[in-house]
Amino acid sequence: MPEDLRAVIIGAGRVAPGLARAINNAPGVTLVGVADNDLPRAEVLGNKLGVKAVGNYQEFLDDPNVDVAVLALPHWLHHQVAIECCKAGKHVYVEKPLANTLEEADEMIAAAEAQHVRLFAAHTQRFFASTILARRMLEQGAIGAPVYATDTWYKNFGLEGRPAWFLDRRKGGGMWLMNGAHMIDRTCWMLNSEVAAVKAWIGNPIYQLQADDSSLAFLQLKNGLSCAIIHSGFKKGVDKNEVEILGTNGMLKVDTYGSRLWQAHDGQYEPVEVQKHDAFTYEMTKFIEALQTGGELPVPISWGRHMVQVLCACEESSRTGREIILT
Repeated sequence: MPEDLRAVIIGAGRVAPGLARAINNAPGVTLVGVADNDLPRAEVLGNKLGVKAVGNYQEFLDDPNVDVAVLALPHWLHHQVAIECCKAGKHVYVEKPLANTLEEADEMIAAAEAQHVRLFAAHTQRFFASTILARRMLEQGAIGAPVYATDTWYKNFGLEGRPAWFLDRRKGGGMWLMNGAHMIDRTCWMLNSEVAAVKAWIGNPIYQLQADDSSLAFLQLKNGLSCAIIHSGFKKGVDKNEVEILGTNGMLKVDTYGSRLWQAHDGQYEPVEVQKHDAFTYEMTKFIEALQTGGELPVPISWGRHMVQVLCACEESSRTGREIILT
């Protein structure tokens, strides 16, 4: 058996504890450190996990015993830090979206290729048990041939708890990059297709910030299917997070975070049994397996790039009022 890879987390904010749990639960990897420019915050997490905490991640990049850097950073730092990690010879796990622009994504990919390290864009929605089962049922023809899907997500914007960067699109803020990336990934993955063209509206009518709070996008897929992405961070409203898929002989409804799935029968939805698992651990496990074996990443980096391309194309469509054809 190969020795465990040694991983560090860069960034000790909101998502870091979940990533630490995934690393600690995944075979073939050991968490050895956490870095954050707010050293006390890094120390709180490091002490809790029993690992080294530093205020400058460069200390880990200079350590030849560190194999993997897991980035738990604001979106605007993905590009810079991922490239530095690649240049230091570290494999990189970065939370979605891969980057804020397609140009940044391409530079990150080029840096990984130049150093012969792996760059992984974590799109966790496809690793939830309900998403996996829904895709399998679609492949098996459970509702006939898929016709189209709607992905609807309403949630409280939570303005008071948002960091300053999240309120500025120039730093990758807004609901579209944060959650639109999830929605496009999970729906297109279940329908088994990349995106061919988009027509979208993305705006900020509720909070009127320098970042969006609401969006509506129509995606034409390369396999001929279509889907609608409907998202809003409301001020007052009702939470809703589900993908509904219409087929020629039935319907499915999927709740990813709740790992719940329903199939239409006799005019109503009935639950389908789902064997739940920890999606974050499952994703990390598959990532580490790919590093250990040299096999294909569980999310190809070309897909991570494509998701950035779709996100940015939708923003361009919203600015111009035109349909955008992806090339």
